[in-house]
Amino acid sequence: MSSDTPSTYLITAASGHIGQRLVPLILAQDTRPTIILPTNNPDRLKSQLGSYGNDARVKVVHGNIQDPIFLETTMRAHGATATLVCLTGENELMITLNFFDAMKRAETVKHLVYLSACTNFDLDAIQAGHLKDVTAGHVLVKHIIEAKLRYGLLERDQPGGFSWTIIGPSLFFDNDLRSKGSMLKQGFFDEPLGNKGVSRADLADIALATANALQDDGRVWAGKKVMIGSLKTYTSTDTARLWSEALGAEITAAKSDEEGLAEFEKLYRTRVGPAWARDMRLMYEFFERNGFGMTEAEHQEQVKLLGKNPANYEEFVKKTAGEWKRDASK
Repeated sequence: MSSDTPSTYLITAASGHIGQRLVPLILAQDTRPTIILPTNNPDRLKSQLGSYGNDARVKVVHGNIQDPIFLETTMRAHGATATLVCLTGENELMITLNFFDAMKRAETVKHLVYLSACTNFDLDAIQAGHLKDVTAGHVLVKHIIEAKLRYGLLERDQPGGFSWTIIGPSLFFDNDLRSKGSMLKQGFFDEPLGNKGVSRADLADIALATANALQDDGRVWAGKKVMIGSLKTYTSTDTARLWSEALGAEITAAKSDEEGLAEFEKLYRTRVGPAWARDMRLMYEFFERNGFGMTEAEHQEQVKLLGKNPANYEEFVKKTAGEWKRDASK
């Protein structure tokens, strides 16, 4: 992309937890990019955007991102120069590959930011046996998509080619909010994080990394994966202890043995259905065997992209517990 070409970003999942934090960051950039927000429900998205939806640089477009012809037409019509792909779901692989094909056909997009997951998914890691323990579909799909980016794209200077940056967040701080009811009512943290430890990531940091990677446009971060989250990892026991101290009440942790994981799957079958319940269990089995985190070098790369140290998980727990206690006293 020429330095004279105005930046136009097509952003998926703008109504999601990351997207709602991302839009204000992009609008604050001094390059004044335009943002294209495809959605099935324009009225709901505009309501969620609040005053940001009134900005002339925000274009809410009615359509389905599962339709590659809609995507290609939208990219070309608005002159999209970069995209964020932030997707999940049972058909994530097909939608994402169709998205890449729409980018190629539109020929306007020259940079992609792809939201993946923490951990090294490159060829060396795979050859070293990393995939042996990766059995959760919503995780394994990230490996396949990253491989397509690393080894299966045209170069940026070719027609239809584009550069890419991968953002790899660890487990979100906000996942703990799903356990609010069980912690306050039963004194139980119901997410089986295991005994090896998992890194934790703030949604605001993920949004900031994404905004910075879009603005970078491949100048510094092309062809790189940046992990987002804490260098320190937290076991189930660590997590329950932090919440116990913050809430002033004893919190026990879900177990990650066969019995505990079976109980978790049974509970989540009623919440998310049998397929997703098993998929989530498989992810937690991976955490129990391998942990989930990053190296010191990867952590320092994150600091460079963010321009700051990542948010502190333990401070999040203290702040959130304080809010819950204040709400309970009203």
